[in-house]
Amino acid sequence: MQTVEELRNEIRYSQRLCERTARLYRRLQTLSTFLTVAGGSAAVLALGLALPKTVVLVFGVLAALFVALIVAVRPADKAVANENDAKRYSALLTQANTLDAAQLRAALDKARESVVAEIEPLRDVVWNDVVVEIGQSAYQVPLTAKQKLLASLA
Repeated sequence: MQTVEELRNEIRYSQRLCERTARLYRRLQTLSTFLTVAGGSAAVLALGLALPKTVVLVFGVLAALFVALIVAVRPADKAVANENDAKRYSALLTQANTLDAAQLRAALDKARESVVAEIEPLRDVVWNDVVVEIGQSAYQVPLTAKQKLLASLA
């Protein structure tokens, strides 16, 4: 059976994972919205400047692709769900001082029932965050280039 401190670290990990995932989705939403507007504006500008139809078509397609991305992925909705889960874990972390290990395990299991899908490459990034936070930097794992990119975005 896990100790209360181990469970607290597990809660910290879950909370950080939700926070990083929400931040990544928020940034994806912002970037997609910007690129949609920029692509649409460039297409209109290209029409006004009487540029070749291929230029207009390229910018129009880019705008359409980013709109499709926003509609299909719905990053804003996923960000809100992750932010709500992070708040749930934060509240649980606050309650952890008043619960024994069995009660805390049950509460953690209940909190995980509504967790949204995770972004797998963020797991090691969040692990490193938590081990640094609890003063155990020696347990950090090396990150791949993809994970380093995600760490900078999230």
